[in-house]
Amino acid sequence: MTAATPIPAQVRPVSAETSGLADVLARAFQEDPVFTWWIPDADRRRVTLPPFFELFVETFVVHGLVYADADTTGTVVWGPPSNPMGIEDEEAFGARVEEIVAGIDLPRVFEIMAALAEQHPSAPHFYLQWAAVLPEQQGRGIGSALLEPVLQRCDRDGVPAYTEATSLQNRRLYERHGFTFINEIGPAGGPPLYRMWREPASA
Repeated sequence: MTAATPIPAQVRPVSAETSGLADVLARAFQEDPVFTWWIPDADRRRVTLPPFFELFVETFVVHGLVYADADTTGTVVWGPPSNPMGIEDEEAFGARVEEIVAGIDLPRVFEIMAALAEQHPSAPHFYLQWAAVLPEQQGRGIGSALLEPVLQRCDRDGVPAYTEATSLQNRRLYERHGFTFINEIGPAGGPPLYRMWREPASA
């Protein structure tokens, strides 16, 4: 198979207009091991993931750290050092999750979220909540381009970055950008998530 030709990805910050970002995230994570464990039924995933990701985009966009490429084939969602988890009202956020997720799948999503929150670093950092590229556009450098604005800011300001990779493929991408593996976490009986930490180059 011939490798996909790399293309330049014009990266833009997203402010008010977030149309299409949730669909990019939903399609990118449709077959992800963590999400297939969380929602085993593929049809339920297709219905649940777009509004689930829309909630995250709406919540995080106010921090000014959501980026997309020119054609909206990929996006990244970051939390700032002042509030890495990005959520101002956890009770209201949890209530929205309960409205979106089918009852049979709800305990698993809260199990995942609790596992992530329990081991989230306390030191100030930029938190890469989500990074996604449409499946048919992956391998063309879009994901790497989308990571650069905040990683450059990390290096310039001397601030670390943190994320949890949901697959080995994502882990390898982050490692290419200076993240190092910390450990595996995850819900009982579920697939691992890989905790990743990146020290700024200026350090």
